[in-house]
Order: sequence, then structure tokens, then C-alpha cells
Amino acid sequence: MQLSDSNINTLIAQRNWDSLYSRFDRMSNSEFRRVQQMVRVQILPHLSADLFWDAYLHLLVYRRQSFLSSIMAIHHLAHAGQLTFDCPEALATSSWLRANSPDSVVKVLRMAVPELASSEQIQACFQWLDFSDSREIASILVHETSAHAYHALFTMLKHDDGNMPLLRSVFVNLLRKGDDMSFNMASILRAYFDIKDINSTLSLQIEPYELSYIDQSADNFMHVLKGKQPKMR
Repeated sequence: MQLSDSNINTLIAQRNWDSLYSRFDRMSNSEFRRVQQMVRVQILPHLSADLFWDAYLHLLVYRRQSFLSSIMAIHHLAHAGQLTFDCPEALATSSWLRANSPDSVVKVLRMAVPELASSEQIQACFQWLDFSDSREIASILVHETSAHAYHALFTMLKHDDGNMPLLRSVFVNLLRKGDDMSFNMASILRAYFDIKDINSTLSLQIEPYELSYIDQSADNFMHVLKGKQPKMR
């Protein structure tokens, strides 16, 4: 059975999920694999926010394991400034995931976070899935090496202030990564949270007066994170 891209695109645009499922059911394994890739790469990246979430939900309902990674198509909405996590379709998707596939929540977060375009979006993504486990959040964010992920991590650690075992764990993992941005992040955490019991030599020096500067905005944080490089005018 041969299906054109427009057949699938039209059914999704019409939100005709029953007909879409029927089409899927009549496909061979090879046809379904081709369409699965096509949906993620060619169709989902061009949808509006509400239709994206509606389509993602119905694809998960049809076959979760095949379409879970389609969350990565969120990239286009995030970088176009059109992403929302609080429309009814997004909330329905979150509810379905948490009720029907709780083990998939962390997988979705790990795939979604690298596609997001700001610290605010990352924090909203965790809130969207009602995910508040500080250790798991830190594990996800410390795996990334981006200014946005590190600011979201910094914000979370501030809200969980006083959890020194978690702070030390994050600090050590940053040192192990070995790149300049991770070393700078470690310097910020050491200065801000007064981490004294782990010996390390870090080139970025942060003066006490700079801590309030870091706190003022994400831009200030990222300026220091990037080694206090001159800001572009």
C-alpha cells in the first residue's frame, strides 16, 4: 500500500484520528517505519502549537513506542517563540503520559530539553509533566551543555537551597564533563552555594559582589557562564 505524504498530512490537519489509525493499520512494517520518520521530520515541525500537541497525543495513543521520540519536533515551536505547555491539547498530552506511561516521562524530558530555546521553556517543560524530583531534574540538566540548561539547573538548585549532597553531586559531574562551560558552571555553583569541601582548580573567578549580578537576570548569568566575555551590542 502506497501513501503520499499529503494523505497523512491531510488527516492530521483535519484531526481525523480514526482514519489515520485505519491507514496505519493497513501498512506493512516497512511502510509504517517510513511514515513514522516522515511524521516526525516532515509533518510535525510545521504544525501550530495546539495541533502539534493534539497530533503527538494521538500518535502516542496509537503506538507509544513508535512515536515517543516525535517530541523532538518541538524544536520548531520553541525556536519560533510559539511553544506553549498550557493549551488544552498540551495538558491532555501530559495527563495521558502520566496516567498511561509514567515510565516514559523522563524519556520525554530527556528528548525535549535539548530542543528548547530558553531556560523558561525548560522549566515550563518540567512543570508541564508535573515533574519535581530535584535529583532527576539535575540528572537531566547536567547531562546537557548549554547556557539555557545550565540556567534552568541553577534556578532549580536555588529553589532547593541547602541540599548540599545534591549540590556536591552536580558539582562533581560538571568537573567530570571537562569542557569550559561546565567548568564555569562549577565555578558559579562553588561561589554561590559556598561549596568548600571539594578540591578543584577552576580558572573562572567570581567575586562576592558578582553573585547579586548573576541573580538579576538570565542574561547576567549567561554572561558569567560564558567566561565574562564582552556582551555583543
